[in-house]
Amino acid sequence: MYKLIFLSISIFICQLSFAQSEKLDIDGAIIISNSESATPAAGTIRWNGQDFQGYDGTKWRTFTYTMDETSGSGVKVTDDFAGSGPLLNYTTNNASAVPGVARTDGRYRAEVHDNSNNVTTHFNQDQGRLDAKVVSFPFEYIVRNIEIGAIDDSQTAPPAVNSYIFTGIQAHVYPDFNSINSSHFVVGHRGPTENTVEGKNTVNGSSTVNDAGVNVLPDGRADLRVVGLADNTLRWYYQVPNFDIGNTSDNWIAYKGTGLMPGSPPLFGDTIYIGPITYAYGSSNLPFVGTIDSIELVGETP
Repeated sequence: MYKLIFLSISIFICQLSFAQSEKLDIDGAIIISNSESATPAAGTIRWNGQDFQGYDGTKWRTFTYTMDETSGSGVKVTDDFAGSGPLLNYTTNNASAVPGVARTDGRYRAEVHDNSNNVTTHFNQDQGRLDAKVVSFPFEYIVRNIEIGAIDDSQTAPPAVNSYIFTGIQAHVYPDFNSINSSHFVVGHRGPTENTVEGKNTVNGSSTVNDAGVNVLPDGRADLRVVGLADNTLRWYYQVPNFDIGNTSDNWIAYKGTGLMPGSPPLFGDTIYIGPITYAYGSSNLPFVGTIDSIELVGETP
């Protein structure tokens, strides 16, 4: 028995060692799981369920993210929502709040037909649907031609009629969706303030909110931009949609002149969830639809 075990081990070592150029040469696949250590050793690798990563002694770095060697900044990764079908590679919280969010003819499309008990709302302790990507600081996240529209004409904003209907971006603390800490930046009608952009910080289930004023976005549509700085804070910007990217420069307007939301922001770690939301408060002006042409990410996905 011992001889057989020794023989098997010897054969295994020979298979690993024969004609190899490095210390370990495996003829076959290996499976890597997530790390369970809060303070892994530098050089640790893992599969976090979405990406292969290595720990550099300070933070997790992706193996699959590409960098622009000429500028040193991250390459833009664009979700153009091509085709039709479910959203691809998003992590969704509270999917049932706005069922049927999908890619439709090359656009993100979220139809809000029912808001019973304010199920779609993002305010205080209410958390509607969020379709999120996992992103690490620093980064830049741009949503192109995002707007509220009618069900049968998504590119025309419905009349305001003192309604609260929005579509936009939410940044949520990672990794616990149950945490009631987030910031969001949305386009829509805010009661008597129509065709505006709203900023909101929610900290421990208490929301602070304001807006940029009536008709700052006359057609109820915008490009929205959030910049995640190296100190894990966010700055928010908007503009009338730029439909000629590459030939016409963006003209970003810092929200409220500073790019800051009202009140105190959540304390974000090195990594956050970020993605589109569409929601209503009350039932006036339902149904409506939120749409997006494309999303650009400049930065690192963890």
